[in-house]
Amino acid sequence: MNEVLALEKAQMPPEKLKRLNELEAAGPFGKGEAWEHGRYPVEYAALAWGPGYFPFLYGARPDPTYDPQGEEMGTSWELYREMWGEHGEFIIDGNLKSVEYLDRLPSIKVPTLIVVGDHDECDPALSKEMNEAIKGSKLVILPNSGHMNFVDQPDLWQQAVVGFLGGKAAK
Repeated sequence: MNEVLALEKAQMPPEKLKRLNELEAAGPFGKGEAWEHGRYPVEYAALAWGPGYFPFLYGARPDPTYDPQGEEMGTSWELYREMWGEHGEFIIDGNLKSVEYLDRLPSIKVPTLIVVGDHDECDPALSKEMNEAIKGSKLVILPNSGHMNFVDQPDLWQQAVVGFLGGKAAK
């Protein structure tokens, strides 16, 4: 995933990428007002979750109310930093890096559906690897959609899930 994140980061507009890199080099934590020290500074969050991630989140239906500062998320920053790590949004160096289980996927013996957007934040190439590793799994890549593919393509998403479960999709 770190390779995918590096490629996504590299696609940012050059001036924004330059500033993001400067903020990361200075360390994304412990800056600003005392109440900001344990979380990303507003400028970093806006860059990372704005031009950094937004292109990979949506496609057909970009959310016009999306807030790249993530205030609506109610983020537990202590948990987030433990999970994601200390070096910003484009390097996973926290305990989340320990959940790379590609080598264990062949042990899955139940029907498995993998749904991904065609420009998902979690690159479709990763989903293809999962599909190859899980015998008999089904991979559905939804067009014109990102990580929020169920928002971008709700009808196609529902058809994929209902079809996989063997039912008929609601009209």
